[in-house]
Amino acid sequence: MTLLHATTAVDSLSLLVFITIAALGTALLLGIAIAAFIQRRSQSYLLVVLAFGALFGRSVVAGVSMAGLLSPATHHHLEHGMDVVLVAVVVAAVYYARTMTEQSIQQ
Repeated sequence: MTLLHATTAVDSLSLLVFITIAALGTALLLGIAIAAFIQRRSQSYLLVVLAFGALFGRSVVAGVSMAGLLSPATHHHLEHGMDVVLVAVVVAAVYYARTMTEQSIQQ
């Protein structure tokens, strides 16, 4: 079984360019998020760091897969694992924001 979105070699220059841009962009955003978290040290900033970390992880998985270092099945599992992390972080961020809003209203 071959996954349509998982390649085992660098066979598409445009895909390599897109993955490189995505990795550089998410690495930059992750660095900024980490710096903000270190300065603010709040749960909301931690959730942002986790979200950008998961996005960066997706780019890393794609790049490693294109280099032929991951099987299509492993690529697929890791990719969907990052999706689960992203969803969990978004749900946690919404819950945290709602909890903080309710607490500020009650005070």
